[in-house]
Amino acid sequence: MNTFGMNMSQREFIIIIAALMSMVALTTDAMLPALGYMAQEFGVDGNAIQLVVTSVFVGHALGQLVYGPVSDTYGRRRSIFVGLGIFCVGSLISVWAQSLEVMLVGRFLQGFGASGPRVMVVALVRDCFSGAAMARIMSFAMTLFMAVPIMAPLIGQGILLVGPWPWIFGFFVMFAAVMFTWVYMRLDETLKPENRLSLHPKKLWYTMRQVLVNPIAMGYSFVAGLVFGGFMGYLSSSLQIFQQVYSVGEAFPIYFAVLALPTIAASLINAKLVMRFGMYSLVQVTNVITGVACLAFYIYANTTVGGPSLGEFMTLCSIIFFGIGFRFGNLNALAMEPLGKLAGMGASVVGSCTTLMGVPIGMWVGMSYDGTVLPLVLGFCVTSWVAFIFMLYLNRRHKAPF
Repeated sequence: MNTFGMNMSQREFIIIIAALMSMVALTTDAMLPALGYMAQEFGVDGNAIQLVVTSVFVGHALGQLVYGPVSDTYGRRRSIFVGLGIFCVGSLISVWAQSLEVMLVGRFLQGFGASGPRVMVVALVRDCFSGAAMARIMSFAMTLFMAVPIMAPLIGQGILLVGPWPWIFGFFVMFAAVMFTWVYMRLDETLKPENRLSLHPKKLWYTMRQVLVNPIAMGYSFVAGLVFGGFMGYLSSSLQIFQQVYSVGEAFPIYFAVLALPTIAASLINAKLVMRFGMYSLVQVTNVITGVACLAFYIYANTTVGGPSLGEFMTLCSIIFFGIGFRFGNLNALAMEPLGKLAGMGASVVGSCTTLMGVPIGMWVGMSYDGTVLPLVLGFCVTSWVAFIFMLYLNRRHKAPF
């Protein structure tokens, strides 16, 4: 078997894992322009409609606990196919939703289904690479993945120009069908038969416990959860901030897309620097830069009459998302590095812990929206400094592998 699948080059391998990785982001970002219409139709306020975003991540977190162990027994491809099927069911439920409660059920299933392809990305990469090489591949995939925040809101806005918001879910079904066909035709199984594990409950618990008691894996999962929590707070409240605070109207997708560019640039730079400076150092530097910038901006915003301008807010967000481009891929690689043959279960536990850690933080930040940017800035500031301090502690107790 070719390392990268059926006659698959490394370039195609990176593209396909980036596409699989993008499903959760596509499911959230493409819906952002429609949140206002959905709030009106369901008769709820702007903060309540944020649950349409967070419910996806709840399903995503719980789904990861299922797909990893299953993939360690039945393989990566089957797990991807099952996830895509559940994703389509959730999308169809959302199409016909007449209330927020039914919509949340559909969104939960979307997140649960999309977690299959997302978990398999980490497992696929870990099956084929290790160490800094794994971080390098993830950085290239993250670069392509970050095209989703640029395109998804524009796609959602474009669909709204020609049809109602349920059409966006029809687009999700079409995307899932394309991914099913691509994986079926081009991606071979990367899990070797000799590395397959039993699904017996005792064996599963033993394997999960090996991951849960690994201080490096859990420590960096915690840090990744902090970073993800701040980011999710931004996803939840971004529409309100741009439309209510800065009155950008239908230009929201453009501003949202612009802020993806620093992350793309950082991912490209990280792919080159990680081999020289290591994952730990790069993450810590960006923790400090983000923490200092947010603290300074928070103080400035509290002393400025009328609050910071749109340009000033965009500048701060550019710094934040530049840092995210370094942190996401490196933290995942740091967490997965010591797990070796436990890649499937490891990806499940690491991904689930990261998401479950991030969801309440993101909800706290998003629901704290008060008509200003201060809750969001404070959320990024706190999570960055806590991440920095915890990583110092973790590195003293357990030296970072890279």
